[in-house]
Amino acid sequence: MAKNPTKKENSKSIKANYHQKQSLKKKIFSIALKAVLIGVAMFFLLAFLIYLGLFGRLPSEKDLKKVENQTASLVYSVDGKIMGGYYIQNRQTINNKNVAQCVKDALVATEDSRFFEHKGLDFISLGRVVFKTVLFGDLSQGGGSTISQQLAKNMFPRKDFGFMSIIVNKIREIFIASRLENVYSKEDILIMYLNTVPFGEDIYGIETASQRFFNKKSQFLNPAEAATLVGMLAANTSYNPRLNPERSKSRRDIVLQRMAEHKNITDEELAKWLKYPLKIDYKRVDRNTGIAPYFREKVRVSAEQILKEKYGDEYDLYSDGLKIYTSIDSRIQKYAYDAVIKHMERIQRDFDKQWSNSSPWRSNPALLTKAVRNSERYNLLKKEGKSDDEIMQIMEKPVRMSIYSGEIEKTVVLSPIDSVKHYLSMLNTGFFVIDPQNGYILAWVGGVNHKVFEYDHVTSRRQVGSTFKPFVYATALLHGVDPCEFISNEKRIYEGYNNWSPGNSNGDHDGYYSIKGGLANSVNTIAAELIMKTGVNDVVELAHNMGIKSDIPDYPSIALGTADLSLYEMVTAYSVFPNYGRSVTPVGILKIEDQDGKVLYQSESQVPEYGALDIDVCKTMVEMMKGVVERGTGSSLRTVYGLKTELAGKTGTTQDNTDGWFIGYTPSLVAGVWVGNDNPAIRFRTTGLGAGAVSALPVFALFMNRLEADPRFNKYTQSSFLPLPGYLATKFECEDFSLDDPNRSFFDRLFRGKNSIPESKTLKESTSTNKQNENEKPGLLEKMKWLFKKKKDD
Repeated sequence: MAKNPTKKENSKSIKANYHQKQSLKKKIFSIALKAVLIGVAMFFLLAFLIYLGLFGRLPSEKDLKKVENQTASLVYSVDGKIMGGYYIQNRQTINNKNVAQCVKDALVATEDSRFFEHKGLDFISLGRVVFKTVLFGDLSQGGGSTISQQLAKNMFPRKDFGFMSIIVNKIREIFIASRLENVYSKEDILIMYLNTVPFGEDIYGIETASQRFFNKKSQFLNPAEAATLVGMLAANTSYNPRLNPERSKSRRDIVLQRMAEHKNITDEELAKWLKYPLKIDYKRVDRNTGIAPYFREKVRVSAEQILKEKYGDEYDLYSDGLKIYTSIDSRIQKYAYDAVIKHMERIQRDFDKQWSNSSPWRSNPALLTKAVRNSERYNLLKKEGKSDDEIMQIMEKPVRMSIYSGEIEKTVVLSPIDSVKHYLSMLNTGFFVIDPQNGYILAWVGGVNHKVFEYDHVTSRRQVGSTFKPFVYATALLHGVDPCEFISNEKRIYEGYNNWSPGNSNGDHDGYYSIKGGLANSVNTIAAELIMKTGVNDVVELAHNMGIKSDIPDYPSIALGTADLSLYEMVTAYSVFPNYGRSVTPVGILKIEDQDGKVLYQSESQVPEYGALDIDVCKTMVEMMKGVVERGTGSSLRTVYGLKTELAGKTGTTQDNTDGWFIGYTPSLVAGVWVGNDNPAIRFRTTGLGAGAVSALPVFALFMNRLEADPRFNKYTQSSFLPLPGYLATKFECEDFSLDDPNRSFFDRLFRGKNSIPESKTLKESTSTNKQNENEKPGLLEKMKWLFKKKKDD
C-alpha cells in the first residue's frame, strides 16, 4: 500500500516546480533578448549596407536638388482651355501658390499629422499606427509612412529584392526622406508630394486629379472636394468618387473630421461640409478624348518637328512640361463636334435602313472576309495556331463585349463576326474650319471616334466630286467666259479621251445652262465642256496656285471631281475666294513655351498677298457660288436650316454615291465636310441619301446654326461679301437655264485657240499694255501675274 506524501514533501515538490518554471522563463527571456539584439544588430547592419549602396545607390542631396518630375506637355485652345497633353505620366506640375490651402490641410491631417514636427521619420506616429490601427482596427489613423517617405517612394519607385523587398525599400525610403528634409522646406515637400502622388486612372498629381474629377484647377477646390481627393490616396479605386461614390463620401467625411480635429476647419464648417453632396464633374482627357483629338495628333507631329529643327534633342515633348498654344477655339470646336455627332447619328440610321434587307458588301463579299482577317481577335486566334474553320466557329459565337456607335460605348452580347460587320458599315466624316483672313484653324474633327477610327479624314485623300468644279469655272472666267454665256446641256462624246461621255446624275440633258446656272446646279455636261475649252493644264495650274498640294491627274474627268484630294487642301484652296485672290497657309500652333514661360517658338503673322487668283474673278466666283446656296444644290441651307448668314459654297458627290462633300464659306470663315465610309467600296445605296447636299451639307448647316445663335461669333456670321462693281453686276443679268439657245456662237467668239488671251474686259487691257510675241504661248499663271501687276499699278 502506497504512502501518501507528507506536507513537507509536497512543499519541496512545489518549490522544485517553481524553480524549474523560473529557470525556463529565464531561458526564454534570454533567448528572446538575444534574438532581439541579434535582430536589432542585423537591422542596423542591413541599414548600414543599404546606406553604403549595397542594395543600389541612394540619391545624394545633390541629386535630390536636381530631381525633376516627368511633366505632361499641355495643349491650349485660343480661349485658354486645356485640350489635352502628351506624357509618359499624366501629370501637371504646379507651384505652392496654385494649390488651395484646404488641400494641404487635408493631406497633413490625414496622412501625416506631425509632418511639421519630424525630420522625415516619425516614431510617435509609427507607434500610434501599430497600436491603434493594427491592434484596434482604427482605420482613420492613416499609414505609418510620413509624407516625406511617401514622396521618396513616388520619386524613386520600389525595387524587387526578393523576400527582403519590403524592409529594404522601407529603409531606403527613410534615408531618402531624411535627405529630402535636409534639401527642401516643408512647403516644398508638400507640393512635390502633391505633384507626384498617383490617383489611379493613370493620373498623377493633385492638379490633374482636380481637373479629371471636378473640372477645375486645384486652387479652386473647396474643403469637401479637397477631402474627396485626399481620401483617394488611401485606396485609389475603392475611394474613387466615380466608381464608388458611397465609399468615397464615407472616406471624405473621415478626412473632414480629421481636419476639424486639427483645427483646420471649425465645427460649423465641418457640419456644413459633411452635408455637402458628393458632386463630381468628370472630364477624362487622354489621347482619344478631350478637345479635338485628331487635331492634337497633328499638333504633336508639328511640335516635335519644330523643336527638333530649332533645338535638336534639348526638349522632350512627353516629359518637359511644355505649353503649346493653338488657334483652335474650344467653343467653335464644340459646335463642330456636336454638329458632326448629331448628323452622323441620323444618317447612320438612314444608311443602315437602306441596307436592312442586304449588306453594303453584298456584291463584293471579299470586303467582309478581309475585314475579319484584319481584326484583332482573328489574329490573336491565328497566333494560337487555330485553323480558319476553328477561328470562324469561335468568332460566330456571341460574347459580351463593348462596341462604339459614334461617341457612345455600349455593352452588348454580340458575335465577333457581327462586331466586324458593325464597324465595317459605320460611316465616317471629316470637318475642317479655318479663318481665311489669317489662316487660323478654328475647328478640326477628323472622324466620329478617335479611339475606334484614328485615320484622320481632314488630311486623308478622297475623290472630291463636284467641289472641284469651282477651279474649272474660275479658269474659264480667266479665259474670258462671262457668267451669262450659255452652253448646251447635251451629252457629248470626247473622242480624244477614249470616247469619254460625261452625263448628269439626273439623266436630264435638255436645254442650255448659263455659266452661273451650270455651277449653281452642278451640271456635269457644262463643267466637262468648259475644261475641254480652257484646257486641263490651266485648270490644274490654277488649283495648285490656290493651295492644292497633291498631284492632280492630267485628264478632263477632274472637272467632275475624280482627283483624290484632302479636305485640308480643299478648304485651304477655297479660302482664296472670300479672300479675293489672297492665299493663306493654315496655322494650328501659335506659340510654344517651356515650363517656365520662355517662348521657344512663335508663329509668324500671315499677311495674305495677292497672287493666287484675280480679284474680279474672285468676286465673280463668290457671286456664282452664292447661287449654289440661294437657288442651287445647297439651297436647303436657307429653306430647311434657315441660315441668315451671307454664304457661298459647293456640294459634291462622287461616282456611285461613295463620297459626299460640302464646302461653304462666309466672308470670314471657310468650312468643309466630307462623309463616307473608310472603305470606298462601301457606298450609299441611292443618290437620295448619298448626295453631298444630303450626306455632308447638314453638318455645315447645324454648325452654322450654333454659330449664328452665339453673339460672340458675330464676326463669322454677320459680315458681308464685297458688293459687285457695276461692270461685273451687269454680267449676271440672265437666267440659269433656257430651253432655247440664247448664245449659239458663244464658243466661237470667246475661244480663239487654247493659248491665246481672250478679249474680255480686263484681258483686253493686258493685250494693249503688255503685248506678247505672237509665237509665245503664255501659261495661265503668266497671264495672271501680269494682270495682278497691272491692277496694282493702276
